[in-house]
Amino acid sequence: MNRSSTRGFTLIELVVVIVILGVLAVTAAPRFLNYQRDAHIARADAAFGAFANSVQFYQAKWLTQGEPETPVSYGSGTIYPSTPGYPMSVGSAPVDPTVGPVRGSDCVAMWNALMQVDLTIRPLTSTVLPSDTDIVSWYTSSNQCTYYYTTGYSDGEEMPLLLYSPLTGVIEKTTGRNNA
Repeated sequence: MNRSSTRGFTLIELVVVIVILGVLAVTAAPRFLNYQRDAHIARADAAFGAFANSVQFYQAKWLTQGEPETPVSYGSGTIYPSTPGYPMSVGSAPVDPTVGPVRGSDCVAMWNALMQVDLTIRPLTSTVLPSDTDIVSWYTSSNQCTYYYTTGYSDGEEMPLLLYSPLTGVIEKTTGRNNA
């Protein structure tokens, strides 16, 4: 009798392979899912870095033009300097370039005038999230603009923040909750 032998995997071999693939999926999936968050963090870092560079370039141009009290030709729009030469307001002269105040509309207008990026921005209305824009901006009583990077973040999560003081030129990249 000539028996033909069948070739293939046994049931035990198939179960072992499925278990191994399951273990790999459980351990690797969170690592790959975290890449999306890393991409958002990198995008926020790039945008905030570009904003910081724009502020520094504006101030450098202000210095080379003899520290004028009038707008410096940089970026788009009419950008007025603070007393030490940092961008403070757009479209109209600041109330007092030595002490402020920074107006809420100035923070959004400065972002748009200094930046050439594809990120959308809106002023803070009542809450930061949910947001249909990439950046939400507002000012604080300490004459500081706060920029929240909101894309990919949920309510209550720490998100990238940029703090900018037009009176001192201090720019700080940090993280925080959307408790504005």
